[in-house]
Amino acid sequence: MRAIALGRSAGAARAYSLFAAIPALLMGAALVALAFHFVVLLVYARALLNFPFDYDQGEGFELYDAIRLARGEHIYLDNAQFPFYSSNYPPVYRLLLAPLVAVFGPNIAVGRAVTLTAALIAGVAIASSAWRMWSASAPFALRASLSSMAALAFFAANDVYHIAPLARAHILMVMFSLAGALVVNHALEARSPRAAVLGVVLLMLAGYTKLQAVDVLVAGFGLLLLRRPRWFVWAFAICLAFTLAFVLGMNALTAGQFWINVVAANVNEYDLAVTGQTYVRWLRLQAPLIVGGVAYVMWDVVRAWRARSTQPLTVWSLYFLTSSAMGMLTGKWGAGPAYLVSSIAVGAVCTAGVLGRAWAKLHARRVAAASALVGLMAGGLFLIQAALNLHLPTSGRFFGTVARWLGVAEQQAYPPYAYYDSSGYTQLGHLPLPADVNNGWALVQRLREVEGPVWSEEAMFTLLAGKDVVTNPTQLLNLSKNGTLDTSQMIAMIERRAFGAVVFRALFYPDDVKAAIFRNYYWAQKFDINGFEYWLLLPIPSEP
Repeated sequence: MRAIALGRSAGAARAYSLFAAIPALLMGAALVALAFHFVVLLVYARALLNFPFDYDQGEGFELYDAIRLARGEHIYLDNAQFPFYSSNYPPVYRLLLAPLVAVFGPNIAVGRAVTLTAALIAGVAIASSAWRMWSASAPFALRASLSSMAALAFFAANDVYHIAPLARAHILMVMFSLAGALVVNHALEARSPRAAVLGVVLLMLAGYTKLQAVDVLVAGFGLLLLRRPRWFVWAFAICLAFTLAFVLGMNALTAGQFWINVVAANVNEYDLAVTGQTYVRWLRLQAPLIVGGVAYVMWDVVRAWRARSTQPLTVWSLYFLTSSAMGMLTGKWGAGPAYLVSSIAVGAVCTAGVLGRAWAKLHARRVAAASALVGLMAGGLFLIQAALNLHLPTSGRFFGTVARWLGVAEQQAYPPYAYYDSSGYTQLGHLPLPADVNNGWALVQRLREVEGPVWSEEAMFTLLAGKDVVTNPTQLLNLSKNGTLDTSQMIAMIERRAFGAVVFRALFYPDDVKAAIFRNYYWAQKFDINGFEYWLLLPIPSEP
């Protein structure tokens, strides 16, 4: 009988060991899958750091803003006057780039390096926030794994991967937003006014990087109002006074162009169908993090309802709601999936947080398998997240082998590039080819040979040709759509054929401007660069 009992005991121990091993294996698989995505991001970032031209339309214009600031020139100009150029964003990213541009020159890699660094800092903020949401008594390995997976899930998301190494302001805004939310939440928990001041400063920096930071501003100031009304009054009053002084001062310095270009020009036509498509895409790719975010919000609401108080609410539940609502703006012309990147970051934090709360509940009830159960849920959620956001190059010894093993080797998200992306068609994410670089330099050489300014739809070709930038096409189109652009001077210069060359890619210009160009310039040469056809137009020779 004793032998039978010992046998049963040994069988139970083996079964328990197997039960404990499954969550560990699942979490290990999730970490490996997410780490693979991080490696893909680093490979992509390295390729872009070595690509000297615009990879995404607009990168060169953001760099040119920094160049102008480094020269002591302002960036909010009258688009109706030569050079028909103005920035359409708040200044923080450009001010950060300006001293670097002064040292390293007009190199797009400078902007990309800054953005990639901001993305890495945002990942640290996510991991730190997730870590703080777990009880100190939780197993270190479980707590560290969940924090790491939350950060890696952010980097693995297709939409984050696409823009993380680009010389654009959005990721820097996300970095300031996450840091501000983290510090504000800590300030309220620790009842530290000094930390609250730092948190509010970070939130304001996010807002002065891009206006889309309104989501974290509403969440951060909203939490201050609910938890510390007195702090809110002081913070809101000071920030409002500063903002009014800044806007009025900038308007005075730029003869009203700051307001026209940063605010008024961004009120664009709206397509509700595009918004719906963006949300469907978001749900399809980020479902695990959305489930975690919704669960966290519901948990906060239940706690607040039971306590008959708003004190149990955290900044993360408010921020998840506001950042998710930012998707409503994606129907605006010129917007895109990047508007929901903050929701991905916050969803990752909330997912780790709700799992931490689940572990604490199970542990408090002395459930022996608390860590195993939570590990099972965590591994499953993050492994699904990694699978939904699959993206990778499909050529080369390593990536080609992985792509064949995954069954995606023959699928191309953006022909002719060997790149697969589960989001479907995307112009971002692939690695540029040597031919793209060669053709880009060939176009630059043609621009160097012409006399006078160059009218170009992208800025880097002009800058590398040693010429100043003329026009910001999407800004001109925005103002034209709003009926606030006088095109008479630019059309007059086009009619005089004052520009030595014109470079088109997507024809993002007002119709009357394009018509004037077609009357006075002919299609001279095509350059295939980064999947686009760039057309060089030259002045039609005057009749003798």
